[in-house]
Amino acid sequence: MKPKNNESISLNRPHHSFSFGGKWSFILTFGLIAFLLYLFLCIAPLLTSLWYGFFRVSTGNLKGAQFVGYQNYITILKDKTFWMSFRNDVIIIAGKLLIILSFSVFFAVSMTKFGLKKWETGIYRFFLYLPGILSVVVITYYYQSFFDGNYGIFALLSGKPNQLISTHPIAIVTFIASWCGIGYFMIILISAINGIPASVYEAARLDGANQATQLFRITLPEIKDQIIYVVVSIISSSFAGNMNLTLPFFANRNENNMVMGAYVYHYANDYNELGYSNAAAVLLMIISFTVCYGLNRNLTKGDQAK
Repeated sequence: MKPKNNESISLNRPHHSFSFGGKWSFILTFGLIAFLLYLFLCIAPLLTSLWYGFFRVSTGNLKGAQFVGYQNYITILKDKTFWMSFRNDVIIIAGKLLIILSFSVFFAVSMTKFGLKKWETGIYRFFLYLPGILSVVVITYYYQSFFDGNYGIFALLSGKPNQLISTHPIAIVTFIASWCGIGYFMIILISAINGIPASVYEAARLDGANQATQLFRITLPEIKDQIIYVVVSIISSSFAGNMNLTLPFFANRNENNMVMGAYVYHYANDYNELGYSNAAAVLLMIISFTVCYGLNRNLTKGDQAK
């Protein structure tokens, strides 16, 4: 049967359940919105920080900006407090990597390979993940009370006041930040471990491999990508994110206890040095990007060679 005039038959053309005016209309409608939001929320603040970093300008007087070129950056790089802040950030990050990685792997392996019942695993996962969903305000208030020099747990146990918050703030912040992050990364590692075929472990058991051998020869190599993600995530979120926990504990702004995020915050809000603060923020971004990029490149070098 021949088609009538103005009719056509298409046997191979795919049938679309809806029409949205073509591919480019779809891309422009949804992609353009996301792109504009990305420009507004990410690129615009970055360019603004780069711009103000070349000026001497106070927070409340933007019209009185004075162009100083690279002077803000030179001053920051010569500031001992900035490098002290960098050192403290590195100490906190190193502590977080050690604690979070160790406990995340331990709890993830325990809940997937130690034969726990499903309801037991659910309870443990809930309580371990709970710190990750608590507000920073709640966490800070709790630990300020916990380490309080007069009424905290250590003061009550020893029967005399102490100055733990002022004398060991880096250690306290490292502990709190690690406690908050274990549950989140544990969930990621649990999901990765559950994705390893059970036949691999069965074959290893038949060959006489014990739990330790299975952990180091099967589990850890198979979840290497997720471990790299955990490491990079901790580092990238810590350089600026440490400020959220440190500000309440560093109320006296002791230079020896400063971190880079707090350094940026104080110059913008306490000293009204907006240009200087933005220059410090740009340096913070460059340091964070460089460290994360270099680390990720080195950790995935073997995979890239394949």
